[in-house]
Amino acid sequence: MKNREKFFELSESELEEKFKHYKEELFNLRFQAVTGQLSNPSRISLVRRNIARVKTYLAQIEKNRIQGMLRAEYDALLKEENIDSMKTPVSEKISKLKARLSAKARKVNADIKANCDKKVAELLKNIRGQVSKKLQALKKGEHNAQLSAVSKRLRDNKVSIRKKLLDKLTELGLNDASQIATLKESKRAKLRELENIRALQRELNTGGLMELFLQINRENRKNKSQQK
Repeated sequence: MKNREKFFELSESELEEKFKHYKEELFNLRFQAVTGQLSNPSRISLVRRNIARVKTYLAQIEKNRIQGMLRAEYDALLKEENIDSMKTPVSEKISKLKARLSAKARKVNADIKANCDKKVAELLKNIRGQVSKKLQALKKGEHNAQLSAVSKRLRDNKVSIRKKLLDKLTELGLNDASQIATLKESKRAKLRELENIRALQRELNTGGLMELFLQINRENRKNKSQQK
């Protein structure tokens, strides 16, 4: 069975696996070509075509996802601001939707700064103080290599707070580290939300809402014909 016949049946995760597989295969084929071990040169062209097809299907899935989110934002706008879609000019609806998305982006950014970055900075300050106290509490001549290493890393204001460091802090009995881990996960979720908003803004700037209006009109005509 040809790969072309299978791709449309695959889910997004399955397509991503296919993409990864073909990229790895292409790398191996190119290596074989350089070393003179490639037995079937035409396979390179086939794999390249498969990569292009998988990317096309993934791009369509992403576009459908964005269009779905845009439709939800549009419907929410009409409902919340009590807008008559039939009487309101398209340009006005687009302008209102852009303003709505900009306001949401500003809110998420402000939330990240106030409820994630600021709180993480405060917790780090507390942890630095606790580490300093632990070092001071050591008996004369006593040395704790792990505590000293952590203290040295924390003195760098630009230190990267990764899972490995948080695990070490937790091992040392610094419970604020678990709160930092929770805040970092919350920030990742908000950043994903922000990227979705930006994707919608890009879609609007490339005429995505006009496509949505055409889709809505087709649905309305279909519903009217069915009612008759």
